[in-house]
This record gives sequence, structure tokens and C-alpha cells, in this order.
Amino acid sequence: MKKLILVCALILSACGKTGASSDPLDAVAVRTCKDTIESRATNSKTVNYIGDETVTKAADGKRTVSLKFSAKNEIGMASTMVAACTVTADGKSMLNIAVKDTR
Repeated sequence: MKKLILVCALILSACGKTGASSDPLDAVAVRTCKDTIESRATNSKTVNYIGDETVTKAADGKRTVSLKFSAKNEIGMASTMVAACTVTADGKSMLNIAVKDTR
């Protein structure tokens, strides 16, 4: 009986938990990063995000967003890349973006 109660408690405690951050500034930082990627892509309509993004916050408040995406180049070949975007503390302005091909 105790095991059943423990299992139920664990299941209920996991309900409502998502991988997304509860900090609204993280969501703004992610959107800023994605908007920058899409604006710089050769074929912006082919940008496809893969998996979840990771947001880390520095001591000075700047946020770094890491995410994986694919996009097609000018001849229609898809490439998978990883981007690291550094944004201001409020998440609204891009400070730096580094994109690497995962080949």
C-alpha cells in the first residue's frame, strides 16, 4: 500500500512540469534568437527547430540561448546547425550569435 501511495505521489508531482522555463525573459530571449536566425537564413521558411532550447543566465543578467535547427541553403540542400545567441538581460537585443554546422 505504501508503495502505491509513493508511486501516485511521484506521478502527481510530475504533472504540470514542462521542459520550458517559467522565466518570461527566457522566452523573450529564445524568440529574439529565433527571429535573428530566421532573418539571416537564405530560405527562412525552411528553418526547422530540433529539440528544446537551453537558456543560461550569466551573473550580469545576459542570457545565452543554445538551440539546434535545420535550414535549406540556396540550392535547396538542408543542413543541421547549432546556434548560441547571447542577448541582453531583458532578452530583447541580440549581442552575439555563433552558428556552427553539425557535420
